[in-house]
Amino acid sequence: MKKQLLTLVAMALLTSSACVAQDQQRGGRGQRGDMTERMKTELGLSDEQVAQLKEVYSQMRPSQQGERPSREEMQKKREEADAKVKKILTEEQYAKYEKMRKERRPQRPQGNGGQEKQ
Repeated sequence: MKKQLLTLVAMALLTSSACVAQDQQRGGRGQRGDMTERMKTELGLSDEQVAQLKEVYSQMRPSQQGERPSREEMQKKREEADAKVKKILTEEQYAKYEKMRKERRPQRPQGNGGQEKQ
């Protein structure tokens, strides 16, 4: 019995460590602070620009209370945030920012959520 319990605990630890490693490899979700620091370095942002971007991104997050926003609401928030980002960055910085975004998020099929119809 002890041997089975020890085996289960060992398997749980291995599984959880694999999940953590995979999340770190992807950069994890919700790491806006790291993203703004990366943008600061790659785009040459000032401290003021970084503070403004952090504010824009914090406004974009859905509230923790209530229902989850619809896809359309989130799309609208993204468009509003992008307009604010464009005002914060210089033209050159914004061009680099757009390039970074395209490299970070490869194009996904549109329509049925990327699922093949069967």
